[in-house]
Amino acid sequence: MPKGDPDYWKKTHEPLNLELQSIVRSAWADHPPVDDLQLQFIPHYAGKHCLEVVRLSRLANEGGAHAVAVGLLRDAVEALSLVALGISHDSDKVSLLNQWNEDRLNPGELRKHLEAKVWPQVSITGLWGESWDSFWESFARSVQPYAHFTPLRMRWHQHMQIIDGKWHLWINHPSGDFEVYRGARVVAFQLLIFWVFAELVCVFDAAPRSQISRLTSLAGDARQWLSTNEVFFQGEKWQVQLMPFVYPNGSQNWNQ
Repeated sequence: MPKGDPDYWKKTHEPLNLELQSIVRSAWADHPPVDDLQLQFIPHYAGKHCLEVVRLSRLANEGGAHAVAVGLLRDAVEALSLVALGISHDSDKVSLLNQWNEDRLNPGELRKHLEAKVWPQVSITGLWGESWDSFWESFARSVQPYAHFTPLRMRWHQHMQIIDGKWHLWINHPSGDFEVYRGARVVAFQLLIFWVFAELVCVFDAAPRSQISRLTSLAGDARQWLSTNEVFFQGEKWQVQLMPFVYPNGSQNWNQ
């Protein structure tokens, strides 16, 4: 919803979402990316979970519950780590998926394995041209503070407004909880998750050729939008991008 655009989802998010939904719910159900019969549907369920969590994050965000929306994004990123392992070409993935399935592999251990063994296999770069392992480290770290209701997450509930050139913090804003700039930042991060998902599917060739072709084009469009939008700070770490009290120059243009 950059600058309150009511059609933002249809324009920027839905094309990627629908293509990813088709891959997860159809291609990965018919032809699982994991050969082991006991583990073959883990990428399917993790992918579905990621996409559904982003959908629910959208609903919370549009309702002004920005702290709830941000917390849900953490869940989506965690599920995406499992997707990445499941569709990768890593020779150890069946063993690791089995450990995860038996609750013997925690999210931190999974992230470390991705950084050590999987990301060196990929040729894609992060949004600012950084290596994928550097991108993922910052990307995953950005949502970690929102695993619980912490003071940092609570601050996403606080409504900021510029009145006569001065910043004001509202406990209950007269117009409601929704804040345009914060809402727009969550929207951009939701698209970032879709873009990361698409890049992973493409780099690991984890879908039929026709879908890879469409997904590559859609991911390119998303990269262009994300790298030039008004709410991200060019080249900045993702854990900074997702802090609650971060505002750009000219914040009065987002005032409501």
